Amino acid sequence: MFVTSATRPFGRHLPRNSARGLVIALYALYPIGCALQLAPDDAAAGVALSVAGLGLVLIAILAFLVLAGSRLQRQAQEEEPKLDERELAERNRAAYRAHSVFSGTVLLGMIYLMLSQDLIASGRLDLWAPTKGEHWNALFWGFTMLSLTLPAAFLAFQKADPDEEMSE
Repeated sequence: MFVTSATRPFGRHLPRNSARGLVIALYALYPIGCALQLAPDDAAAGVALSVAGLGLVLIAILAFLVLAGSRLQRQAQEEEPKLDERELAERNRAAYRAHSVFSGTVLLGMIYLMLSQDLIASGRLDLWAPTKGEHWNALFWGFTMLSLTLPAAFLAFQKADPDEEMSE
């Protein structure tokens, strides 16, 4: 997903550290925020944790939206004829890595869900498993954001700023 605008058809330039910070914020704050929202609401601390979790999720969504309009996301999602050879080679490497990581993450998640269901049903171990619509919704949107931004995340961590490339 690349969001383009008339003023920035090639996306917004993000310095390397800013892009990396946004990726880290997205991938760290969203799951932490979702976990905090799972706290019981019966105590005052539970309500405070839930509100804090909502704030972290909103910050993660804001990071996602900024990344969606960035040059990194354009490079990760743009059609092949609109990229030069260097951008295309970088994008293909990042997409291959992103596919490998995403596939592995989904596979491990499915193994966890299968094992947790077996262990819960047998009474041997009490692992957390999604049971409510809110749980599945959080997982769905988390995996959606991960799948849309993972190639750009790899680009953010493998690319140097154009200014740094010229000075070398």
